[in-house]
Amino acid sequence: MASPALSDPLQRYPVFRTTDPDEFRNALLTRFGAIRADVKHRSSLRAMGNLVQLQDLGLVYGACNFGALVDYPEGDRFRLLTAMTGKCEATIGRNKVTIDGRQSCIISPGQSTGLAVEGSHDWLNIRINSCALERKLACLLGARPNGRFEFEAAVDRNHPQLQNLWRLVRFFAEQLDAACDPLPTAVLYELEEAILVAFLYANPHTFSHLLDRKARDTVPSHVRLAEQYIEAHWDRAIGIESLVEETGVGARAIFRSFRKTRGYSPMAFARMVRLKEARKQLSAPNAETSVTKVAFACGFGNLGHFARDYRKAFGERPSETLARTAGTSPR
Repeated sequence: MASPALSDPLQRYPVFRTTDPDEFRNALLTRFGAIRADVKHRSSLRAMGNLVQLQDLGLVYGACNFGALVDYPEGDRFRLLTAMTGKCEATIGRNKVTIDGRQSCIISPGQSTGLAVEGSHDWLNIRINSCALERKLACLLGARPNGRFEFEAAVDRNHPQLQNLWRLVRFFAEQLDAACDPLPTAVLYELEEAILVAFLYANPHTFSHLLDRKARDTVPSHVRLAEQYIEAHWDRAIGIESLVEETGVGARAIFRSFRKTRGYSPMAFARMVRLKEARKQLSAPNAETSVTKVAFACGFGNLGHFARDYRKAFGERPSETLARTAGTSPR
């Protein structure tokens, strides 16, 4: 894949421009989260870095005319590292990944990384809040799947879906750099959301097979019947017995099919349906609307559990949704 066709991207968001190796090293340690940074040659250095951090997405551009050794600790974000020019070897645990014109690298949360960059180089990297990406995955699948969410470290830059992702990123960076008035907040949010979705489809991860199944909708009819029943009866107590009666399939078969084709249980799907209904009610309140009333109406008997699950699903507390839509302060 060709390198992203951008000249000095994110130039409206400079972090440093320097010929001083110590200043370059300090910027990597203090602004970019490194725990070790060494420049291979200290004379005639030219280095620069740009960074824009939005709600859930960060874009980073860096360039240097010499190689460097940089170590990063375990982080809480997903990071896609892409070389526009130059070459690097990334060490992630015991694995080594080459970053060059053919291949990018993804660092998942909880993974420490060492980068050995060869010679002159420039990079355009993506940083994504892990909770936001997990919420987007749950939204696409219907509920949060079971298991650790992790991406394959090596990414083929010639994959069509990755090229789609980079077209979005290039457009986003160009809009951020535009000299005209900044994009409205709502537009920035929608572009972020589009990049998160493209990121999930472009890069192989532990739940890619579930996204592929969801897109093709090749699931057993009894799974679809169970989901339709849950969506139609979200305001009632839903037991496994009612799903057995509705689908004509045994309980074990229902749970097994949900795990295989959806990655979660019927009860996890029901919880997400109720959370979405609660968000709908909190987003269109009347004078009588309260978090407590909505929680109970949507089948949540424990307010603490409701608030925890709601924040995990949507990134904010129920009271914050209500306050934002009602024009009041959260309580």
